[in-house]
Amino acid sequence: MKREILEEIGVEIKDNLRYLHSTSFMTDSGENVVDIVFLCEYESGEAFVKSPDEVEDVMWMSAEEIMNHPKAPIYLKESIKCAESIVRTSIYS
Repeated sequence: MKREILEEIGVEIKDNLRYLHSTSFMTDSGENVVDIVFLCEYESGEAFVKSPDEVEDVMWMSAEEIMNHPKAPIYLKESIKCAESIVRTSIYS
């Protein structure tokens, strides 16, 4: 996963990567998506769309900004809630 993140958005993450959950869904345009969510810590690098066939856009946002953003999809908000729960009770706090 660390290699994938570096290859797709140019960011290195620390070793304490934690799997949160996976979901699958269909986008409004009819594409099937498998969403695999991990909690990780930033190490270094400048995030950008390094692999446009895998990543449409990169945005740095706080959890609060995501939760209050009118276009943030529900699956993203649920992932943020799950991550925040883990952060409150783990080595990520």
